[in-house]
Amino acid sequence: MKDLAIIILNYNSSQKIVDQVNRLKAQGVDPSSLYIVDNYSSPHDREKLRKYTSNNQLHFIQSQENGGYAKGNRLAIDKALNDNKNYFLILNPDIEISYQVVQGLYDALANESNLYFVGPRICDKFDREYIFSDGGKVDMDLYFKASHTNGGKKISDVTIAEINTDIDYVNGSAMMFKKETLDLIGMMREDFFMYFEETEWCYRLKSIPYAKQAIITTLIAYHEMSKQDDFQNFYMTRNRIFLCRLYNLPHSKLISDFLYQAQKKLFNKKGSFKDNLTTFISQLKAITEGKFKKLV
Repeated sequence: MKDLAIIILNYNSSQKIVDQVNRLKAQGVDPSSLYIVDNYSSPHDREKLRKYTSNNQLHFIQSQENGGYAKGNRLAIDKALNDNKNYFLILNPDIEISYQVVQGLYDALANESNLYFVGPRICDKFDREYIFSDGGKVDMDLYFKASHTNGGKKISDVTIAEINTDIDYVNGSAMMFKKETLDLIGMMREDFFMYFEETEWCYRLKSIPYAKQAIITTLIAYHEMSKQDDFQNFYMTRNRIFLCRLYNLPHSKLISDFLYQAQKKLFNKKGSFKDNLTTFISQLKAITEGKFKKLV
């Protein structure tokens, strides 16, 4: 796997990355394959990561802004391409993955010319019998509503093929692709900032009959579950509208639903009125940007 780049994007998560990289190195991952990007974290956090990467001979790239998921990862992809890497694994800092799983993903991608994205089954890091995702699906009838195959189910209760190609996207927290993928469909969009970037990126393959993507369900990575907040909900709302616009999907009902949910939250008796008002204003801004912001 000398031509593999493992890319990890940091935003104030330096300790998680240190732990993640130490595990990978202990299992035999070549330090020269690791590309760490700091997405303009706090001075303390980015300096800690800079020192760690220097002491361990890792590639370190300092972004001068927090440009979001796609832009941050592109900095590492560009550097790795310049280093003649042909395979790329994007990992979130909270992903736990073994060298064996990385090797399995690499072999699958290298041995199948028509396979352009591949990912592992993702399970809950703290309750490992439960699946988070066996691949992502989107429902066009519900305006790009996203879901995860087998999400929330126990491994023992699921029957599924080892290689699941019945997906619309590979989860961006642990996804591998090759240089030919970039040649075929280009890079991720950078105007999404966060959420749905990998959904749109992988969804481009749907228009190419021979192109495949897959989840290998016998290869497992582990992910920390998190609750959504106003910041996350803003981008998930806005970017779903972006997707509808990009794919010429009529979406007036989606906007009506978002407005109804925002109004419902405002007058919810749970929580303080101040917090509910903040959420309401955030959602109104997300809807407005989603509908009217210029897409590059």
